[in-house]
This record gives sequence, C-alpha cells and structure tokens, in this order.
Amino acid sequence: MVWGLRLSGFLLFRILKTGKDDRFDDKRDKFFPFLGFWIFQMIWVWIVSLPVTVLNSPNVQQYSQRPFGTGRDIAGVILYAIGLTMESVSDVQKYIFRSRNDKSAICDKGFFYFSRHPNYFGEIIVQFAIYMIAVSAAADGYVGGQAFKALYATIVGPFFLTILLMFVSGLTLSERPGAKKRYEKGNNWDAYARYLKRTSILIPFPPQIHEHLPVFIKRTIFLEFPLYVFDPAKHSDAAKAGAQEQDHQRSAEEGRGAGAGAGGRQSVDGLVTEG
Repeated sequence: MVWGLRLSGFLLFRILKTGKDDRFDDKRDKFFPFLGFWIFQMIWVWIVSLPVTVLNSPNVQQYSQRPFGTGRDIAGVILYAIGLTMESVSDVQKYIFRSRNDKSAICDKGFFYFSRHPNYFGEIIVQFAIYMIAVSAAADGYVGGQAFKALYATIVGPFFLTILLMFVSGLTLSERPGAKKRYEKGNNWDAYARYLKRTSILIPFPPQIHEHLPVFIKRTIFLEFPLYVFDPAKHSDAAKAGAQEQDHQRSAEEGRGAGAGAGGRQSVDGLVTEG
C-alpha cells in the first residue's frame, strides 16, 4: 500500500505540475494501443502483487502464522526501506533537476551520481523485499501443501518486474535511444559519454572506481549488457547514412569496372572475329 501510494502520488503531482502525462503522447489518438497499455498495466500490477495476494489468501491463512520479527522479516523491512527511499528520493531529485536545467544538462547529482537509474534499482529492491517477507511463512515451516508451493512460486512477481525494467520498458527505452538522441543533436555529448563511462547503469557504485573497471566486469556484474550500449559508428543515423553512401559508391565503381571489362572483351572479340 505504501509503495502504491508513493508511486501514484508522485505521478499525480508530476501531472498537476506539467499539465500532462507524456507517456501517452503517442497513444492517446490510437484506441487499441491506448487500451493495450492499460491492460498491460493491470497485468503488471497483478503479477507484481502476487506475493502479498497469495500470503493473504484463504489457503495460506488457514495455517497458524508465526509472529512477525524473525531475522528474515527484519532484513526484508530494512531492504524495503532502502529501496523505497532510493526510488522516492531519486524521482524527486530528477524532477527538481529537470525543472531547473535545460535538456543539455546531465543529472549526476544525488543518487544519480552513483547510478544512472537509481529509481529502477530501488524499485527492484522493494519488490524482492516484499517477497522475502511474504515467503517467510513457508520458509519457517508454518505453511504446507499447495500453499507452501504457491508462496515460493510468487517469486515470479519480483523477477517479472526486473525483466520488465531491464529488457522491455525501462533501460532499453532510455539507454541507447537517449544516448543516440544526444549524439545526433550534439546535446552535450562528450560530457554525457563520460557520464556513461563513469557511472554504473543500475547498481549504485562509486564512479571513480567504476570508470576504470574492465568492460567484462561492467557487462556481467554491473549488468551493462551490449543492448544498452550506444556506439556512434554502428547506431547513429548519420553513420548508417554514411555507410550506405559508401556502399552505393562502391557498387557504382564496381559497376563501372565491370562495364569497362565487358567493353574490352567486346573489342578483343571483334578483333578476333575480323581476323
């Protein structure tokens, strides 16, 4: 409930301040994409809420519940507090930064000094913390049968959210597309490229150390997979246009060379025939 109130409250505040929700700019005039967005939102909320839903279901509540306060419970509450604080504060930090700076500025203050997406990291921590608390009834042996299996199966909730943020709607829509836009518009690209190199994509880490880590470590431990990385030589439209132009020129030169060769063969054939 706290998580839902926090998220909905922030979104409402942002809409009231800006006068719109730009997430729907490309969907408002298209009925089915707009409907699909809301249906997916309902499915997403339902899956993410599975740990709490199953914990409070009759099949689980029929068992006597152990008192709250085990080490797992305390660890879950601490992680929940850390995650909620991180995502809440980082959302506010980014909103304030954007309201005070133009689009060329780089948000590298507060939590964004240690992570390019601290709000996503905080959200992931929150969901795994909720699962940790919810599954305690099964882990401590107070629940058995199908209820036991169901509680453990609710780990699909936090994993679903993690996959969603990392491979569907979060990092994939902001990392490479955002870098590409900055590069092609010349929007403080050099400084932004340095920020990308210095700052962890998700897991908070001191940038002074992260900058000098081997690429292999960044790609594995720090989850900066190749699909997030923007390479101007490969991904910018200008580079693609240049490569296509070079291909056209190469094809034209090869065509001229082939034509000249064919003409030479025709001349030789003519001489042979005349002889």
